[in-house]
Amino acid sequence: MSAFESLNAAAFEEIVEDDGEHCLVLFSRKSCTVCKSVHAKLEALKEDYPSVPFFEVDVEEQPGLMAKQHLKGVPQTLFFADGEAQSRITGDASEDDFADRIEAL
Repeated sequence: MSAFESLNAAAFEEIVEDDGEHCLVLFSRKSCTVCKSVHAKLEALKEDYPSVPFFEVDVEEQPGLMAKQHLKGVPQTLFFADGEAQSRITGDASEDDFADRIEAL
């Protein structure tokens, strides 16, 4: 489904939490149509932000990560800096909303 790097629990801990990567993480599931819409918008923005890695977590494959982030449903797009979630967008939003959050990192 994706050109984004997929994260499992170990990779999430290393890249996002331990390394403090400034990044975007989309929590989604393959069968979710709203997730696909969000993914397409993020895909369109990805080349505009080469210094910000875009990752994804399939919540069906990594349910523990969803619980760890206290998420209740998908899609959830979290924006991380210094190992902590700085903000999130629940559900769908405009490309401008996503871009604003990325630029705030």
